[in-house]
Amino acid sequence: MSNTIWWGNHQLAIDEQRRWQMAGLLLQIQRDAQEWQIAYHRSPNQHEDDHDWQIIEHTNRSPMPEKALLQRYIYNQTQQQIHLKPCLADRSVVIKPITPLFLSSNQQTTLFVSTPLWLNIFSDDDNLLLDIPFVRPTDTWFGATPIRGEICYATKVFGRLALEQLPIRAFRAVTPIHIVNHHTKAIQIERINIPAPLLPLYAAQDGRLWTPTIEVEQLANGRTPKVSISKHLHPKAGNVKLLNQARQHDDDNLINLFEHFFE
Repeated sequence: MSNTIWWGNHQLAIDEQRRWQMAGLLLQIQRDAQEWQIAYHRSPNQHEDDHDWQIIEHTNRSPMPEKALLQRYIYNQTQQQIHLKPCLADRSVVIKPITPLFLSSNQQTTLFVSTPLWLNIFSDDDNLLLDIPFVRPTDTWFGATPIRGEICYATKVFGRLALEQLPIRAFRAVTPIHIVNHHTKAIQIERINIPAPLLPLYAAQDGRLWTPTIEVEQLANGRTPKVSISKHLHPKAGNVKLLNQARQHDDDNLINLFEHFFE
């Protein structure tokens, strides 16, 4: 589908099945009178650039793969609706520009970067039934030492200066990073720690998904940059709708995550 908007509410009758192909993730939901059955299978050859999706019609349906995982959620009586939502990652995401970037002294810029999304499935009573990535990112370590730091996810980005150069993709969200360099030397932007669990997720009218801007200020006399999450979205987002709250609301965790923002 050319349409990037896969999220939303779906009504299922009792004994009805619905199936989606989302990048390398095959998803099937079935409603019974007293349970929701959710089965999914992840292709072993997933790729972060795959953003195709479709709802598989009943006439084309074949059995789920033998290795598909099935989860059952028991209710006294299931309701008609099930809700699919995007969500940001459950750990920080370390982005690495494909081409090395340097921000010169006394300059500022905004980088538009993207991070992979997770799939959330909610029942009509707002219970979270499933929370999995569309494409499972690789793990990486981010920190000053092998002891001081955290396990994150890793992804490579171009680090676009113009939003128009970043295509709208169904399973990734855009985070603007505004960087101001007051230092006498240039900043090398090699790896950036994006605190995905602390960011809410919004949808723009064109289907692009956004997070608030991360504000970074490198002071003239400091080694560690001053970092904060803006309360506002970038003006280029336009009119937006909140799709999902941040996973975490912990100010102490915010400080720890930003202690090593650049690496």
